[in-house]
Amino acid sequence: MCTIIVRHRMNDTYPTIVASNRDEFYHRAASAPRVLCANPFVVGGRDEREGGTWFGLSRDGLFLGLTNQRSFASRDDSLRSRGGLVLDALAEGSLEGVERYLRAVDPADYNEFNLLFGDGEELRAAYARRDAGQIEIEALADGVHVLCNDRLGSAEFPKAATARARVLGLAREGWPRIKRQLIEVLSDETLPDPTEVPPIPPDAPFDQEVARYLQAICVKTPVYGTVSSTIAAVSPGRVEQYWFSDGPPSETSFEDVLPLLRVSE
Repeated sequence: MCTIIVRHRMNDTYPTIVASNRDEFYHRAASAPRVLCANPFVVGGRDEREGGTWFGLSRDGLFLGLTNQRSFASRDDSLRSRGGLVLDALAEGSLEGVERYLRAVDPADYNEFNLLFGDGEELRAAYARRDAGQIEIEALADGVHVLCNDRLGSAEFPKAATARARVLGLAREGWPRIKRQLIEVLSDETLPDPTEVPPIPPDAPFDQEVARYLQAICVKTPVYGTVSSTIAAVSPGRVEQYWFSDGPPSETSFEDVLPLLRVSE
């Protein structure tokens, strides 16, 4: 998942609202949300190559979303699965449990990544860098936060500022209208002016024009792009809304997958 937008405690219909796009190579197989763990009860999409998830929710409203940290070096396939870490963290069952789990993780065991996680009451970001010795965790204030493939506020991803400005301006009356506006944001394929795209290293595996396409909120290139989207809303102790688009949100309708969390409730 490469763009995670969170509206947190802004007097909306629900305390915390998440809207996210997953960007990936088209050939990498993945499944729509399913039950990933029975105890605690966790639901999310499944990466069929590694078996983990890029976004998961517990029945009690704990959620965790993952973005890879952009690197121009090759990925090390010998390291542990970042999607598997998401599942292991959610298995802790609480925000405090996720924090304890992450503080015990050695980031050198993983390719670098970023996380947003919360429970409808509090919100956290976490950054795993292989040379840091420990995962960095920060508490986030009320407001809109946008996580791409770098830490919050990174100048490397101007699309984050674009998404934040749009989501800050959303109308607050009624969930159907909020959801409709979030879909419009996630579907935005607008490319920035080339001068707004930070230069990439000369030895990068793609050129500056591809870098420009990656700065759209909804990414489309011949081999890589936005392959699915998630919209969720949580209150403390409860998931209120859970919608999933199994394809680019600009082309694919969202399906209500909340009933997955109501099984055997």
